[in-house]
Amino acid sequence: MPELDEFNLKYYDGKDFVLEKDYRYMVGEKLIHIPAGFKCDLASVPRVFRNIINTYGDHTKAAVIHDFLYRNGNKIGVTRKEADKVFLAVMKEQGVGFFKRQLMYRAVRTFGMFAYKED
Repeated sequence: MPELDEFNLKYYDGKDFVLEKDYRYMVGEKLIHIPAGFKCDLASVPRVFRNIINTYGDHTKAAVIHDFLYRNGNKIGVTRKEADKVFLAVMKEQGVGFFKRQLMYRAVRTFGMFAYKED
Protein backbone atom coordinates (compact mmCIF):
# COMPACT_ATOMS: atom_id res chain seq x y z
CA MET A 1 0.00 0.00 0.00
CA PRO A 2 1.45 3.38 -0.96
CA GLU A 3 0.06 5.11 2.14
CA LEU A 4 2.51 5.14 5.01
CA ASP A 5 0.35 7.08 7.48
CA GLU A 6 -3.29 7.39 8.41
CA PHE A 7 -5.03 10.14 6.44
CA ASN A 8 -6.44 12.50 9.06
CA LEU A 9 -8.15 15.56 7.58
CA LYS A 10 -10.35 17.98 9.51
CA TYR A 11 -12.71 20.74 8.39
CA TYR A 12 -10.97 23.93 9.42
CA ASP A 13 -12.49 27.36 8.91
CA GLY A 14 -15.65 27.08 6.85
CA LYS A 15 -13.66 26.83 3.62
CA ASP A 16 -10.45 24.88 4.07
CA PHE A 17 -9.38 21.55 5.53
CA VAL A 18 -6.26 20.85 7.57
CA LEU A 19 -4.15 17.73 8.02
CA GLU A 20 -4.06 16.85 11.69
CA LYS A 21 -1.03 14.54 11.38
CA ASP A 22 1.87 14.17 8.97
CA TYR A 23 0.87 12.21 5.87
CA ARG A 24 3.33 10.25 3.72
CA TYR A 25 2.51 8.61 0.42
CA MET A 26 4.76 6.65 -1.95
CA VAL A 27 4.28 7.18 -5.67
CA GLY A 28 6.63 4.83 -7.46
CA GLU A 29 10.03 5.57 -5.90
CA LYS A 30 9.04 9.06 -4.74
CA LEU A 31 8.08 9.73 -1.13
CA ILE A 32 5.70 12.64 -0.66
CA HIS A 33 5.64 13.98 2.89
CA ILE A 34 2.92 16.47 3.79
CA PRO A 35 3.35 17.98 7.25
CA ALA A 36 0.61 18.25 9.85
CA GLY A 37 -1.07 21.63 9.63
CA PHE A 38 -1.15 21.74 5.81
CA LYS A 39 -4.32 23.55 4.71
CA CYS A 40 -6.11 22.99 1.42
CA ASP A 41 -9.51 23.35 -0.22
CA LEU A 42 -9.54 19.80 -1.64
CA ALA A 43 -10.37 19.63 -5.37
CA SER A 44 -10.94 23.05 -6.92
CA VAL A 45 -14.00 22.23 -8.98
CA PRO A 46 -15.98 25.15 -10.44
CA ARG A 47 -19.50 25.22 -9.00
CA VAL A 48 -21.08 24.64 -12.42
CA PHE A 49 -19.35 21.22 -12.68
CA ARG A 50 -20.03 19.99 -9.13
CA ASN A 51 -23.01 17.93 -10.24
CA ILE A 52 -20.46 15.83 -12.19
CA ILE A 53 -17.47 15.97 -9.79
CA ASN A 54 -17.61 17.17 -6.21
CA THR A 55 -14.76 18.85 -4.32
CA TYR A 56 -14.33 15.71 -2.20
CA GLY A 57 -14.82 11.98 -2.61
CA ASP A 58 -12.68 9.07 -3.73
CA HIS A 59 -10.25 11.62 -5.17
CA THR A 60 -9.71 13.51 -1.86
CA LYS A 61 -6.28 12.07 -1.03
CA ALA A 62 -5.07 12.75 -4.57
CA ALA A 63 -6.39 16.33 -4.34
CA VAL A 64 -4.58 17.00 -1.05
CA ILE A 65 -1.31 15.60 -2.42
CA HIS A 66 -1.76 17.61 -5.63
CA ASP A 67 -2.45 20.83 -3.69
CA PHE A 68 0.70 20.26 -1.65
CA LEU A 69 2.81 19.64 -4.75
CA TYR A 70 1.39 22.69 -6.52
CA ARG A 71 2.25 24.93 -3.57
CA ASN A 72 5.66 23.40 -2.87
CA GLY A 73 6.77 21.75 -6.12
CA ASN A 74 9.74 23.97 -6.88
CA LYS A 75 10.96 23.76 -3.27
CA ILE A 76 11.01 19.95 -3.40
CA GLY A 77 11.98 19.47 -7.06
CA VAL A 78 8.58 18.57 -8.55
CA THR A 79 7.47 20.23 -11.79
CA ARG A 80 3.85 21.02 -12.57
CA LYS A 81 3.74 18.19 -15.09
CA GLU A 82 5.13 15.74 -12.52
CA ALA A 83 2.60 16.96 -9.92
CA ASP A 84 -0.22 16.33 -12.39
CA LYS A 85 1.09 12.83 -13.14
CA VAL A 86 1.24 12.10 -9.40
CA PHE A 87 -2.39 13.30 -9.14
CA LEU A 88 -3.38 10.84 -11.89
CA ALA A 89 -1.41 7.96 -10.35
CA VAL A 90 -2.82 8.49 -6.85
CA MET A 91 -6.38 8.68 -8.20
CA LYS A 92 -5.83 5.35 -9.97
CA GLU A 93 -4.33 3.77 -6.82
CA GLN A 94 -7.30 5.04 -4.78
CA GLY A 95 -9.80 3.45 -7.16
CA VAL A 96 -11.13 6.56 -8.90
CA GLY A 97 -12.93 5.49 -12.08
CA PHE A 98 -11.30 5.94 -15.48
CA PHE A 99 -13.67 8.64 -16.81
CA LYS A 100 -13.54 10.77 -13.67
CA ARG A 101 -9.78 10.31 -13.36
CA GLN A 102 -9.16 11.38 -16.95
CA LEU A 103 -11.53 14.34 -16.69
CA MET A 104 -9.84 15.64 -13.55
CA TYR A 105 -6.35 15.05 -14.95
CA ARG A 106 -7.16 16.90 -18.18
CA ALA A 107 -8.64 19.77 -16.16
CA VAL A 108 -5.45 20.26 -14.14
CA ARG A 109 -3.30 19.96 -17.26
CA THR A 110 -5.42 22.60 -19.01
CA PHE A 111 -6.01 25.07 -16.16
CA GLY A 112 -3.35 24.24 -13.57
CA MET A 113 -0.91 26.89 -14.77
CA PHE A 114 -2.97 29.45 -12.86
CA ALA A 115 -2.46 27.67 -9.53
CA TYR A 116 1.07 26.20 -9.68
CA LYS A 117 3.54 28.21 -7.60
CA GLU A 118 6.74 28.85 -9.53
CA ASP A 119 8.63 30.34 -6.58
